[in-house]
Amino acid sequence: MRTRRSLLGQFGSLALVGGAAWLLRDQILWRRPEPQFAAGETSSGWLPFAGPRGPVVTVDATVDGRPIRALVDSGAQYSVIDTAFAAQLGLPGAFAAPMIAYGVGGKPQLGRGVSLDVGVGGLALPGMRAAVLDLGPISGGLGLSVPLVLGQDLLNEVIADIDFPRRRVRFVQPQAFSAPDGAFAVPARRKGRALLAQVSVEGAALEPVLDTGASSALVLAHDVAEAAGLLNGRDVRPTRSLVLGGVAAGRMVTVSTLAFGGEVLRNVPVHIYQRQPMPGFPGSLLGVGALRRFRAVLDHGRGQLQLVRRSA
Repeated sequence: MRTRRSLLGQFGSLALVGGAAWLLRDQILWRRPEPQFAAGETSSGWLPFAGPRGPVVTVDATVDGRPIRALVDSGAQYSVIDTAFAAQLGLPGAFAAPMIAYGVGGKPQLGRGVSLDVGVGGLALPGMRAAVLDLGPISGGLGLSVPLVLGQDLLNEVIADIDFPRRRVRFVQPQAFSAPDGAFAVPARRKGRALLAQVSVEGAALEPVLDTGASSALVLAHDVAEAAGLLNGRDVRPTRSLVLGGVAAGRMVTVSTLAFGGEVLRNVPVHIYQRQPMPGFPGSLLGVGALRRFRAVLDHGRGQLQLVRRSA
């Protein structure tokens, strides 16, 4: 039997639930989360990354009082709970019409919505709404073991302060947040619920979705990679990725330079997927491989991104 570590090692990109519910997002009545902090506090407190030493942001949390592990995924439009885990909890029925959800490179799923009482450190999210979807190996014991994904719906209500070198994260009330010493703003903007950043790949300017659920530095749709000239005369290698509900085949190339946040990464693997044929589906994702040297402050609500350089 494969161990969890060996299975995860086979996948260069964890393009997890990116683009979930893109098809029906404007037709779903989705109440905003209402974050509540412990008495006298304005943040969740610092929370260590949970689980194996993978690059993506996972934290210990509770759902209806039951301890679980959650993935903080800024590429997911909505928070998601795994179908099997929802069944174990005996969660009540859907609050809205069924939705069609797509993961990057994955197959469509028909999901429903439920209300959850979620706790993350000193942050409580009573009655938080989440989509019930099959997370597949993302949730299972041979993957990340994360039955819960915290998406852009939450991140638009709080500031996510993610210290990648120290492997910790905290969620802060926006009105009470003060930028850390050494923080500098990088070009970014909000589009819908997503936070877009600016990068340069071998001189080609791109504006990918900032995706803390993707382990790679950069993930591109085939048409975007082709337009940027990244498929011309390069060695193209097959690869596989954990995605919403399963495993997707893709391709990978290596680019000589990726510029972001005032730094230049060299000889960077770029994962390529087939974009879903629907309006607004993301064509590029900037993953934690580009953020690992930084403390990153994600302010989805105002479309701002700040970084603090740290030694690796």
